[in-house]
Amino acid sequence: IKNKLLREINVMKRSVRMHEKDQVSTVLNDVKCGDIVGIYNEQNEFLYEIEAKEDIPYGNKIALFDLKKGEAVIKYGEKIGELTKGISKGELVHVHNVKSLSVDIPPAFKKEIIRQMNIKLK
Repeated sequence: IKNKLLREINVMKRSVRMHEKDQVSTVLNDVKCGDIVGIYNEQNEFLYEIEAKEDIPYGNKIALFDLKKGEAVIKYGEKIGELTKGISKGELVHVHNVKSLSVDIPPAFKKEIIRQMNIKLK
């Protein structure tokens, strides 16, 4: 228990995974590439940590697993979208790699979101 508590203190960035089936977690700080992100559940219990593979702005989603193009994106235990390309654990999950099930974002809007968030396309 002591080592777990020390590890939690040393984890600088935090995110919350809302449901045990979720493949993404919402970051609660601005995250930079290489930052260690602590993954917490909805009861604020530390689960594990992952390394961010790119910058992820506050309030956005980080991938908890490697996921393939066409796979469902699960958040709140429900399918919220479908991947338009494969992503790796620790990468930003957003409009540049997910097609929403609830909103059809026009290409010009996606382009502007990507520009404003300074998302590096691969």
